[in-house]
Order: sequence, then structure tokens, then C-alpha cells
Amino acid sequence: MKIVNLESQNVKRLKAVSISPQGNSVVIGGDNAQGKSSVLDSIFMALGGKSAQGQRPVRDGEEKATIKCDLGELMVTRTISPDGKTTVKVKNAEGATFSSPQAMLDALSSKLTFDPLAFASEKPGAQLETLKSLVGLDFSDLDAERKRLYERRTEINRAGKEKAARLDGMKQHLDAPTEPVSVSGLMTELSGAESQNASNDRKRKEAEERVERIATLKEEIEVLTKKLADVEQEHEGSAEALSSLVDIDTQAIRDKIAQADTINANVRENAAYAEEKSTLEELRVESKALTDAINNIDKQKADAMAAAEFPVDGLSFDESGVIYNGVPFSQGSSAERLLVSLHMGIAMNPELKVLLIRDGSLLDPQSLAMVAKAAEEADAQVWIERVSKGEECSVIIEDGQIIKERQ
Repeated sequence: MKIVNLESQNVKRLKAVSISPQGNSVVIGGDNAQGKSSVLDSIFMALGGKSAQGQRPVRDGEEKATIKCDLGELMVTRTISPDGKTTVKVKNAEGATFSSPQAMLDALSSKLTFDPLAFASEKPGAQLETLKSLVGLDFSDLDAERKRLYERRTEINRAGKEKAARLDGMKQHLDAPTEPVSVSGLMTELSGAESQNASNDRKRKEAEERVERIATLKEEIEVLTKKLADVEQEHEGSAEALSSLVDIDTQAIRDKIAQADTINANVRENAAYAEEKSTLEELRVESKALTDAINNIDKQKADAMAAAEFPVDGLSFDESGVIYNGVPFSQGSSAERLLVSLHMGIAMNPELKVLLIRDGSLLDPQSLAMVAKAAEEADAQVWIERVSKGEECSVIIEDGQIIKERQ
């Protein structure tokens, strides 16, 4: 829909005007303080409602202001009293009215309807939100999850670096056993060995005593021949047992006891090294998993961006803001920013293709031509306020009335 006819009476500086636009670009010209802005304000107030009225919406000395905006399919009629009270009626082509007319009008327009060039002057964050809303992309959940993963990965990587640094400063003893040496066990083993050796010593001493006794008995052979025979027989029977006796080397045990503290220290250091190394590996695995998750989120966003329909070729965005042809929107040329802003306004108003440009005096002839071409290509209608009485003006306003209208 576009404006087929606009009738405005007693709106701000206007007395009474009736404009039936020809073409897609409507330039409202005239000197300052003559009522140009009031023409665009009439459209704004007709569609935007009470919030669009501002102070003193009615011309001084008049009882009411009336705006009729013929959109072809709809007729919008708004009446405003000096105290700001307003009524609005919306009829369709068949004459039927709507029970919630303002809600219907709100659904037809957006903030860029009433000032598309405002997009170019918005802060990058606001531009980004406007563009994402237009193309239907909301990355808030993905961005929050990505931030959480990124922060967790930062923590993991920091912990990994600390672990790696500690590992570099730790000792590892490759020749140490895996378990600590039991000193108490060695002491028990030593006690048993000494007990057995003492027993062996006693047995050797007994053997020596038997030898001495044999010598004594031989001297008394005549008296003790029978007794000597018995003792010799006993000694011969014990010879095999004596030959099987094996002494335990207690020095090896003593050496182990002496080395136990060093060995156990090495075992503990090896255990600590192994634990740190295992933790480092776990941190590296988790860091990689977090990186993969972050990359997956980035891919989801890239895929969504690739599938989104942007109003202008080359328009996109990243975390920093709106991007046009690969550079930040704010760094684009004036012509590029103007073109993007117009197409944004048109795209955000698919039903009501009406845009208002209030700073038309800032547009040079080339920019005016660009606006007209963009409006024609999009089959939109752009109303431009301009301090001028030149040939580019569709209507010239003076003292609240039309004094010249281009045919």
C-alpha cells in the first residue's frame, strides 16, 4: 500500500492541503517555518497515533486538526483536539471499520517508516538489532552459550598451562619402583634373617662342642669307647643337615633399608608426576571439546546468515555490528549508507511502502536521484522534506498552503 491522497487541515503550521502523489518520490519543498515538516508530520500522526503528535499538534486558534490518509485499500481518518485527544477510524475499500484501528496501523509500519535515514545514524548495536529483527535471526541463545563455552575453555587452558608448568619443574625417576618400599616389612625380614642366623650359629657352636667332646672321649677311649661310638653315630647323622644350612645375606637387606627413604621419595614424585600428566591430558581433551562446540556454534550462525534474506546484496553482520560489502556500515560512503537505510526501511514495511525523509536538504541531486530510483525499483513511496523551491520539488508549501504543485 502507498498513499493515494493526503488531506491535512490545521495540523501544526498547515491550514489545508490536499496532495495526490505522482510517482514514487514526493519532495515537499519551501522555505523554513512554512509547513513542510507539518506535511510529513500529518502522515506520521495519521499512522503513528498519539505518540506521534508531540506538543501543540493543532494549528494555533483552531478547534481541531483533521487528517485523511487514503492508502487505496484503507482510508485512515484522524481527528486531534488542542489538548492532544485523538480519534481514528480505519475503513477498508468496502467501507467496513476495524475495532482496533491503531493496532492495525502499528502492524503496518515500523520505526523506519517515519525516518529510514535514522538507521544510518543509529549506534552499531542498535543497527545490529534492527537488521537481525528484519532478517529473523536471533543469536542471543547461541551467543550466550558460545560465551559460556569460551570462558570455560579459557579456564581450562589456563589450568592446562599451570599443570604443564608444574610438570616441567617436577622430577621423574624412571628407575624407581611403582610402589613405596615397606621399611617395616624389611625390618621384619631382617629380624627373621638374624633369628635364623643366630640359630645357625648355635648349631655350629654345638657341632664344635661335639668335636671337642670327641677329642676328650678319645683320650678316655678305653673308658668311654661305647659312649664315643654313640656320639660319633649321632654326629654322622647330623652331617647332611649341616651341609644344607644356607646363611642369608643380611647386608643386602640393610642396603635396602638405607635406600628406602630415597626410593619412596622417588615413588611419590613419580605418582605426583603421573597425576599431573593425567590431569593435563584431561584438560587438553576438554579444551578441544569446547573449541569444537564453539566452532559448531559459529557454523550454525554462519549457516543461518547464509540462509537469511537480506534487503540489500552485500549486507550482513557480525558481533561488532552491521557489515556492508565487507566493511563496517559506519565506514561506508554516504551513498552506500543512504541506499542501505532506504532498503532497510522498505524491507521493514512490506505492506505499507511509505517512507518519510525529514533531512532532505542534506541530499545532493545525486542522492535525491538515488532515493527516487530505489523507491521506483521497490515500488515504494518516499516523502522528502527539503528547503528548496527548485524543480525537484513535487509540492511547494508557503504559509501552510500549497502554492505550487508539479503536474
